[in-house]
Amino acid sequence: MHTKEKILVEGIELFATLGYNGTSMTKIADRVGLQKSSLYAHYSSKEALFLDVTTKIAADYVHFVKSTFENDGKTTEEKLHLSFQAHVKDMANHDSSIEFYNRFSSYPPQGFEDKVLKVLRESEEQARAAFKEEIKKAQEDGSITKEVSPEEAARAFYGLLDGLSYETNYYDMDIIESHGESMWKVFWRGVKA
Repeated sequence: MHTKEKILVEGIELFATLGYNGTSMTKIADRVGLQKSSLYAHYSSKEALFLDVTTKIAADYVHFVKSTFENDGKTTEEKLHLSFQAHVKDMANHDSSIEFYNRFSSYPPQGFEDKVLKVLRESEEQARAAFKEEIKKAQEDGSITKEVSPEEAARAFYGLLDGLSYETNYYDMDIIESHGESMWKVFWRGVKA
């Protein structure tokens, strides 16, 4: 792993656990095994590093969403269900990137919250665009009703996931999966042709 990648990985971890104000460039440099001056050779400020971490999280999320639809030979229902299950498992994983996203999408650092939210919103829009593209294809092949627009289907799908994301704070995975399957059943019944 290259130094810049290590900086980003450790930055995600520290920002997620300690917050923006609790994370210092010194702590990041120590975790990476660099002198603080060497860290500044890569990033001119903590804000610049934080924005780069945010951009990485956002790009990784879009890649993740697109990858959940890469199930050749599966029916539309199977593809969407596998995507839904992948999202649920990812949310319940509680890795540092999920913790970072949850923390800073709700409470971005003061002073540059517009920049952070812009990056996160753009990634959400790209993820939803990928989902809507799957819905459009399914409508063309007749497996999803045209009574529901791709935008409406995306809102419902991600609304269910947002609701489940809160449950990851206080339920075990088996309960979350059970709730998710109930939600999936109702979602699919509402969109299928």
